[in-house]
Amino acid sequence: MNLWSVIPAQNEERTIAHVIGECLAAGSSRVLVVCNGSSDRTAGIAQSYPDTRVTAFWEPEPLGMDVPRAIGAIIAHRHGADGILFCDGDLSGKLAAHLSSLLATIARGFDLSLTDCYPRGLPYGGMAGRVIEARLDLNSSMGRHDLGAAVMSHGPSCISRRFMDSVPYQALAIPPLAQALAVKQGLKVSIGGVLAHQLLGSRERRGSHPEKIADLIIGDCVLAKWVFNGGLPARCEGRRAYIGFDNTRRWDLLKYHADRITAQTELP
Repeated sequence: MNLWSVIPAQNEERTIAHVIGECLAAGSSRVLVVCNGSSDRTAGIAQSYPDTRVTAFWEPEPLGMDVPRAIGAIIAHRHGADGILFCDGDLSGKLAAHLSSLLATIARGFDLSLTDCYPRGLPYGGMAGRVIEARLDLNSSMGRHDLGAAVMSHGPSCISRRFMDSVPYQALAIPPLAQALAVKQGLKVSIGGVLAHQLLGSRERRGSHPEKIADLIIGDCVLAKWVFNGGLPARCEGRRAYIGFDNTRRWDLLKYHADRITAQTELP
């Protein structure tokens, strides 16, 4: 099978070679690093990686949260990918075995494989608890209690070609929305593997970043829930709007690159 890995990366020079290696060890046919707005050596490391299966897409401007995965998916789909694995470029954990299990679900007919990052129980209270509550609420509202708190926003995930043919590519820039549309269309969505959060080796973020990420994911889940139930794509619940990093998403650049990629007559 033609199985791709897409790695969104912005200023990840310390970990990008590691993540590429883990994706290759997992059995990826091709690895695509989507470098956006990087000011360090991320793009150079990806472009000079000593394996012909590795390619890099470079956009000089920051694309914003999750837009790189949508662009990577368009490229992989255009090149005939049967399955697309998404793995963030800032991870330092031992990932290959887990990534391999996600890729293997494509042959078993899965359309969206999620990672269960909390096999030993969910965190409650505080910022993490608020995010978990939103994730649980989304899956519960779709009648998918079996998914627990698993969403495409957290941990590696894998999608099938049928997913790409069925779900608009724009939705991949709002991962919970893509997940909700897949469930709504009757695609096979399930937990594809278990990898505890602490084993991902995510880069520690400081300052206001964690709070903005929390608001982003909560808002994405709220929006996905509204759309799943036939409502408008609103990020508001109660009297609060959950924005976070949503306003960094460059929809204009996503459309520009999508149009350019799909217009290509020759593929490298």
